[in-house]
Amino acid sequence: MRGRTLLITGSTIGEALALAIAGSADVQQVIYTFRRRDPDFASPKIRTVQLNLTNEYMIKILMEEFDQLDGIINTVGFLHDDQQQPEKSIARFNPEGLMRSIELNTLPTALLAKHSRKLLKKSPDSVFATISAKVGSIEDNRLGGWYSYRASKAALNMMLKTLALEYRIALPNCTVAALHPGTVESPLSQPFTGRNHRPVKPAACARNLKRVIDNLTPSHSGRFWSWDGSELPW
Repeated sequence: MRGRTLLITGSTIGEALALAIAGSADVQQVIYTFRRRDPDFASPKIRTVQLNLTNEYMIKILMEEFDQLDGIINTVGFLHDDQQQPEKSIARFNPEGLMRSIELNTLPTALLAKHSRKLLKKSPDSVFATISAKVGSIEDNRLGGWYSYRASKAALNMMLKTLALEYRIALPNCTVAALHPGTVESPLSQPFTGRNHRPVKPAACARNLKRVIDNLTPSHSGRFWSWDGSELPW
């Protein structure tokens, strides 16, 4: 029986998730993509590939290597760097920040979906999931702020919801999901975790997300899931 092959895009969460999924007996190979730093995985099931997820040509060329994929999990996300910080008020908003947030938080999922469609269709049981964020929920927004990050994650959620509607007919065996990982120890969250926040370790986050993913079926497609298995509002 053929083992499953999944592609996971890289981040702190992505590395831990790749290891967790590679540990499954039914998984034959995990393709792990990275932008700059090639991690040293202990698992022989994990193959690393350098990939710029905003470059459509690179994604297309990589996808052409495969005959079939059983899952894609995009864990890449952007919140801040030395040039850009979350905006606490509209006075701090700048157009370049919004466009960069959309480029890094929304665009990769669209490109991955576009070029993996035929590969996922060949699988009898596939998943297409992306790490989103609870702050991307419009209904749950009660604090405001973080304009660019919230908007780019809300756009990502709409992308996934729309994809799920298309796949309901075109790829009925594929489950599309948005995933909220919680607050995780990572460079993304580090400046925003103080005494009142207790971020989880990446390995614990990966176990939580794997549990959620493993329990998803096509009947759950097009929905937004938290790390504990509860459903979040769009």
